[in-house]
Amino acid sequence: MKEIPVEVAMWAEEAHKGLNVAWMLLKGEHEALNVEQKSYLFKYGAALCSLNRGIKDKDKQKEIYKFSAKRVLAGFEVDQQTKQRYELNFLIAYIDAHVGLGLLGDEKAEEVMLYLAEHFAID
Repeated sequence: MKEIPVEVAMWAEEAHKGLNVAWMLLKGEHEALNVEQKSYLFKYGAALCSLNRGIKDKDKQKEIYKFSAKRVLAGFEVDQQTKQRYELNFLIAYIDAHVGLGLLGDEKAEEVMLYLAEHFAID
């Protein structure tokens, strides 16, 4: 289990590292990724949150996944173009998983997302 970040920059760094891991995992599952497969990158958000926070309980992992995927899937319903924001969707899901656990408040989560947008290249 990783230590829980304190500063916004630390949260952003952890989330960005998680994004790189998520891409490796997704690419490991499929030889050549198509658009549809890439659109599911966000599904790794809750899994990596669980891994980083040491959550082993399967029911808790499912609960975190449902919470974290809710906003991403709502975005898909509003505008199908958001499906192609693979990395942004992962980051939203990863950060929201921590909100669902009560480790981040909505305001700090928004600060982390803004920091990510300002300091990292996100597709």
